[in-house]
Amino acid sequence: MEGFSASVTRTQRKRSVGFRVVDGEVFVLAPKATSNAELRLMLAAKQKWVLTKLASQSEQHPLPVRQYVSGEQFSYFDDELLLDVRRGAFKACVFDSQYLIVTVPQAKPDWVRNALERWYRQQAQHHLESRVAHFAPLVGAWPTAIQIKTYRARWGSCNNHGQLQFNWKIMMAPSAVVDSVVVHELCHLLHMHHGPEFWAQVKRVLPNYRDAKQWLKEKGYQLRLD
Repeated sequence: MEGFSASVTRTQRKRSVGFRVVDGEVFVLAPKATSNAELRLMLAAKQKWVLTKLASQSEQHPLPVRQYVSGEQFSYFDDELLLDVRRGAFKACVFDSQYLIVTVPQAKPDWVRNALERWYRQQAQHHLESRVAHFAPLVGAWPTAIQIKTYRARWGSCNNHGQLQFNWKIMMAPSAVVDSVVVHELCHLLHMHHGPEFWAQVKRVLPNYRDAKQWLKEKGYQLRLD
């Protein structure tokens, strides 16, 4: 949807469509007879309500305002890296030991932020392709494509065409959490729902997946640049 993604669960017991926004995620519980087109219209009608809820939940966990100046810390897997802004020709961000080096003609915050996002996106494409290749044989499913996206309310998604999409912001999470998101989406290639079969498949590959799930529930709001 415009500004958010929704996770839909189908049920034979429910006669009407229900909407929930929990911990920055949008959930829809719908009868099996409700078409995707109908759900899209309903979500479009509730867009303002959903975005208000998401904004309200975000405000409950205020983070320091970024200045994008040298010395600020940015998470990258299990490490905290220091930003080092240097003057020069515009270049993509470079990782050097415990530093993230950004070279820009002028130290404009939006220029520095754009360089950081581009760097995180590049790392996400490379790393997540590698982790998908590692876990796909264990899950027994292979995607047709891997795409890096910007999501506000989720860390990954899987569609009916076998394509996996990942939020580049997940690169700010611990490596075990990143792996859990990869396995989660790979398992959706086999089970396009969150039923018992799906969670059994996830647990078979990652027995401790609940730890990562809990981490994202408690600290996922921290994974952002702004």
